Amino acid sequence: MLLFCISYSAATAQAPPDHIPLMTNLWKMIAEKGYKQNKSFKYVANFPAKLKVYQNKEIELPGYIIPIKADFEHEKFMLAVVPYDQCAFCGQGDVPSMVEVHMAKALKHSDKPVRIKGKLLLNESGDDRSEVFLIDARLVK
Repeated sequence: MLLFCISYSAATAQAPPDHIPLMTNLWKMIAEKGYKQNKSFKYVANFPAKLKVYQNKEIELPGYIIPIKADFEHEKFMLAVVPYDQCAFCGQGDVPSMVEVHMAKALKHSDKPVRIKGKLLLNESGDDRSEVFLIDARLVK
């Protein structure tokens, strides 16, 4: 009987739960980004038409803060659908969709999900900057 209990206990033990991605329709549209060659044969971001409708408009995204610099407050950071420890660059997992956020006022760091509202900018230039931005952003309470 003891052997059965030990076997059952070991079989039902689980790893810590993964965070569920905070995927919304806007995040799904951002994730549909592709790449195309421009006239100079450079690959540049190509966004779906349904996302381009939101260019220069205020949108709201839930997500997790991925710091760009080590600090307690952030004016610029990446916002991702999964937390830092599940990011392929930072911990484990697939490469998540990310947006570069420029806050109007610095935001205290948190490991908990946040909701950010700001103006969406899509960068199709192929330069070295991020491809998706939220500018003049603020925390939604």
